[in-house]
Amino acid sequence: MTMTPMWTPTHFPAAMRSLNPSTRAKAIEIANQLLEQGQLDKQRAITISIIEARRLARMYAVETDRIGRSVSSYA
Repeated sequence: MTMTPMWTPTHFPAAMRSLNPSTRAKAIEIANQLLEQGQLDKQRAITISIIEARRLARMYAVETDRIGRSVSSYA
């Protein structure tokens, strides 16, 4: 049985309001997955999803910067 997502890009927890749109989208995706698993309450799912989405965004930014520097060093 497929569960309808609790949160969407237009309907999300206030705690996610300060996230940029791409990080918020990832946090929403993570939170919905955590709730679908049924092991966490909403507040804990929100907290974990924000932490994880920010971590992934930082990793992406570092990797993009690293790749950008290695490419520009060959120019």
